[in-house]
Amino acid sequence: MPVSMSESWQEKAAIKRAQVDARIPESFRLREEFLRGTESSSTSVLDIPAKCGILSPEEIAITENYTAISLAVALATGKLLAFDVATAFCKRAAIAQQLTSCLTEIMFDQALKRARFLDEYMKKEGHPIGPLHGLPISIKDSFNVAGVQSTLGYISFIDHAPADKNSPLVDILLSLGAVLHVKTNIPQTLMTADSDNHIFGRVLNPHKLCLSAGGSSGGEGACVAMRGSILGIGTDIGGSIRIPALCNGIYGFKPSSDRIPYSGQTSAGRLGSPGFPAAAGPLANSFADLELLMKSVIDARPWNLDAQALAIPWNTTGVEKKSKLRIGLLKEDSKWPAWPPVRRALDTAAKKLADAGHEVIELDPNKTSLDEGFIIAYESYALDPTQQAGQFIAASGEPMTESLKRTLVGSQALLMRGGNAPGSDVFDLNVRKRDYQRRWNDVFVSLNIDVVLCLGAQTTAPPHDTFGMVPYTAAWNALEFPAVIVPFMKADKTIDTEDLATQDPEHPYSAEEVHRAPLAVQIVARRYHDEKLLEASQAIDTCFRA
Repeated sequence: MPVSMSESWQEKAAIKRAQVDARIPESFRLREEFLRGTESSSTSVLDIPAKCGILSPEEIAITENYTAISLAVALATGKLLAFDVATAFCKRAAIAQQLTSCLTEIMFDQALKRARFLDEYMKKEGHPIGPLHGLPISIKDSFNVAGVQSTLGYISFIDHAPADKNSPLVDILLSLGAVLHVKTNIPQTLMTADSDNHIFGRVLNPHKLCLSAGGSSGGEGACVAMRGSILGIGTDIGGSIRIPALCNGIYGFKPSSDRIPYSGQTSAGRLGSPGFPAAAGPLANSFADLELLMKSVIDARPWNLDAQALAIPWNTTGVEKKSKLRIGLLKEDSKWPAWPPVRRALDTAAKKLADAGHEVIELDPNKTSLDEGFIIAYESYALDPTQQAGQFIAASGEPMTESLKRTLVGSQALLMRGGNAPGSDVFDLNVRKRDYQRRWNDVFVSLNIDVVLCLGAQTTAPPHDTFGMVPYTAAWNALEFPAVIVPFMKADKTIDTEDLATQDPEHPYSAEEVHRAPLAVQIVARRYHDEKLLEASQAIDTCFRA
């Protein structure tokens, strides 16, 4: 509900936080003994939901023992009721919020009402309403739900009325049977990889509270990792699905733009950018659940609700199922040195795949430099001469967050190195982008590779406000290539010692600080080869788990 303009930005933020907090029922609240962790704590909170006493043994089983696919089967066959499932995940999301600040809007009452409707539908019709029947799905704060605010962490947006209609993707998810119970936290402007804002605070990493949960879909990353939802929906224009996935040890898929409907969201910046488009996509604890979400949404013909959505059906029949893949291995760019555990994860993954009989071809990191694509990406981000996001911040008098300040400093340095003034020649920028796409396409074709295996970031989840620049994700956005994060191994201070680190003043490495942080690799395919990418990545993930 809007608050008076006479109040300070701090008072507005406090009122909004209190309104959201009041939507957590008393019976869902943690005892004080479980609330001792802070953003400087090195502890994990992943075990608290199962031991805090809020969830019954049955609810623990519902939230921990199922994938989205197996949970959908249990709901469709009547083994579980949608109301019981929704109750369990509402409780678990409430626990996740109290421990990690991962939520912005709590919609438990609506979710339980929806679940009752779904159970009545099943009883009357004898079949589920759709493939996502009863699945509790979290959505990033930018997606609009009728009657619910989308503040995006801007104090000035607190005065905005709740959304008057759903985003097209929200309508599609509901038509497929989903239960939407929470919206998730984000960084100020959505253009930094540390999810922190002055309304809802900082998202903490459930694996280690002193580390970043990533951004900009950081709340999704933490909520899904805590199993506060069975599936999450994020957006990605520079790594905003993939970075939270790698920070929180889960799977994240950035599809080709407009495969999943993107329009109808509240925008954190100026609409109409001539740069490349963002993408919406899933985060999950199971690889197969990524495809469940993609196929279900695209089978619903999203182009009938979103004019920008591509009228391309989800088609795996034309994807060759290969027992042995040809994988391009792209190691670190010397301009963006990787931390020892990140480098070890990629090297180990490549060896494991080669030992399993896949053909791994090392690519020349200088021939198709990710640094070049990264500069193109950041020139595209800087095209708005009005700096609309800055205006949204200034409107309330709130300050920039520390992570946003760091990102802006890094962006300015990168643009200076690129040598092109932001917006000076959009035509030239697009020519350079198309040439970059052409050269990368030639790499795939000339080497006959199925996918590229590469780093997802320079670092593991780093300490708060230090993620900085995102070359290993943003370059693929500039190419408009689909990419998926696959969790693989954890940092180990006894192996990933500090003497192995490359000197990097922007990212000083501490083996102790990131010990046991999740590691991951990124897998990439050409534009619109989404089905092929998921097919190949599933085989790679299976190899990792063997």
